Amino acid sequence: MILFILFAAPASKLNAGSSDLKALILMPGPVTEAHRKEEKNCDACHSRFDKAAQDVLCLECHKDVAADRSDKTGFHGRSARASRSSCKTCHGDHKGRDYDIVSLDKELFNHDDTDFMLQGKHAVIRCESCHLDNTPYRETAGDCFDCHRDQDPHRESLGKECGNCHESHSWHKRKIFDHGATSFPLLGHHETLQCNACHAGEQYRFDSTECVSCHRVRDVHLGKFGQRCDQCHSQSEWRDLSFDHGAETDFELTGAHLGPSCQSCHFAGMVDDTPSTSCHSCHKSSDIHAGRHGEKCESCHSTSHWDEPRFDHDKETNWPLIGEHRDVSCLQCHRGSLDDALQTDCMSCHHSDDVHQSKGLQDCADCHRPTGWRKTLNFDHELSTFPLEGMHAIAPCQSCHKSLEFHAADDNCEDCHVTDDAHDSALGQQCNSCHNPNAWSLWLFDHDNITDFTLAGAHTDLACASCHHGDGPKDVPGSCAGCHSADDRHRGNFGKDCGRCHSSESFGDIQWQN
Repeated sequence: MILFILFAAPASKLNAGSSDLKALILMPGPVTEAHRKEEKNCDACHSRFDKAAQDVLCLECHKDVAADRSDKTGFHGRSARASRSSCKTCHGDHKGRDYDIVSLDKELFNHDDTDFMLQGKHAVIRCESCHLDNTPYRETAGDCFDCHRDQDPHRESLGKECGNCHESHSWHKRKIFDHGATSFPLLGHHETLQCNACHAGEQYRFDSTECVSCHRVRDVHLGKFGQRCDQCHSQSEWRDLSFDHGAETDFELTGAHLGPSCQSCHFAGMVDDTPSTSCHSCHKSSDIHAGRHGEKCESCHSTSHWDEPRFDHDKETNWPLIGEHRDVSCLQCHRGSLDDALQTDCMSCHHSDDVHQSKGLQDCADCHRPTGWRKTLNFDHELSTFPLEGMHAIAPCQSCHKSLEFHAADDNCEDCHVTDDAHDSALGQQCNSCHNPNAWSLWLFDHDNITDFTLAGAHTDLACASCHHGDGPKDVPGSCAGCHSADDRHRGNFGKDCGRCHSSESFGDIQWQN
């Protein structure tokens, strides 16, 4: 094909420069109008024998696209396909002067791949509403004010951040403005007001946000109480007075002090009068103690109920009142003066209630709790000489402790389980040799390792009582003749070593041994 082009070309073409000759021979077709000036310079877009270098040459010319890819902005930086694919994947060339090298399909284009996602009304308007003729798409303005300047009724008095109040679904449907982000958060009735109730004439900046700046005409005090309206009035209800006595003074109103009128204590007025804050200064006439207990009424009395004495025993002493101790009257423990020191151990008060009569059980708190003397027993048996295991752990205390003198209980198995001994003491009193506390019937005795007589053959399945007839485990002979003399048909003529002929597997299985 190349030879054909050479011979068919006019001689004037063959005498042109090398670039023209290369373009004449290799160019598959005219480039698009935008690239026309580079048509004869193939090296501007192509690198010999290196197709991968073509993208580098493209981005050297299209620096704005290169910047988008690098910063991950715009379509070429956000679109997964555009940011990773080769330029020629989407932008082919050499298809004629009128070829649309951009090849943008407006119907299928995903605007989410740009710096401006289409939301609300923006999603349904025509592209030409924002993308004007002869303006590259990338240069289209992205701020509200750039497009909606002519629709701004505030004349820029609220700035250019339209999105603070308006939303894209409907320009006339305002979204809630975060007034809390300003120096004047809207509270109470201020939340329900229309904007123009305060911002008349599109005025959005005020020299002062004090109450009197708006409510001076409604000040029934005519300025005599100053300009701090919020000290007594709230934004929720102007007529409901709410003076924070605790925050504004050194005397917080609590309990019954909340009910009386201000004049009950402030006899000489609200501004110049500063009454004493001691209880005695007001309640001297109500003191039934006639001053014998001093003037610190708050040590026992509270502002809620004067007739119900209250003394914080937990904080004022080193012995907090817990459980039923809280309901005991002061005089039940303090038989003399309230200032007399008392012993704090249980026995100092409860020695007459001690039913155990044991010198080893002097600390009542080991078992009893002040929340209930009889119902909250809690003794850690693990710390005693007899830790509770297995069935012992769930047995009632009275199963072993027959009386309240707990120290008198025996700790040998036989002492409690003599009636359960199916062996009638024939195996001794060391019940734990076979039995364990988990269950009396779960017994296990290692006859082979503990005794000198290994159980083998027919001896394995025998009951213990088959051999142990006496009063203890050591009364059984260890020789065959000791148990089987009555079975000896030889009547002793062959001696007592039965094992020479007989085996433990079967007495009738005779096997002579020299």
